[in-house]
Amino acid sequence: MIYGTLFRDWALRGGDGYLGGNPPSGDDDGRAKILNVPKRVLVQVYTMHDAVNVVYLGSVLSGQDGTWRLAGIDRSKRYRVIGVDLAGTVNSAIQDWIAPAQLES
Repeated sequence: MIYGTLFRDWALRGGDGYLGGNPPSGDDDGRAKILNVPKRVLVQVYTMHDAVNVVYLGSVLSGQDGTWRLAGIDRSKRYRVIGVDLAGTVNSAIQDWIAPAQLES
């Protein structure tokens, strides 16, 4: 799995949340996929202040198995996550108003 940690001077340093594509757990499969096959993609994360005002937060490449994680995220905010196909064969996948999960202790 590819990991990234976000530290920005203008954001809450060391937030206790994360966004990520985890391996399957039952029916829950959060991995990055292209045409329903786990693949390596560029994952871009934006903070959403409202539907129009968004701020780029960071990006990470998923692993070949589609797993990825960005940690250190403020859980009080909502995010836009965009998965970009590195080969450019399919359109980007976009999810809005995503709430981060709390980091495990």
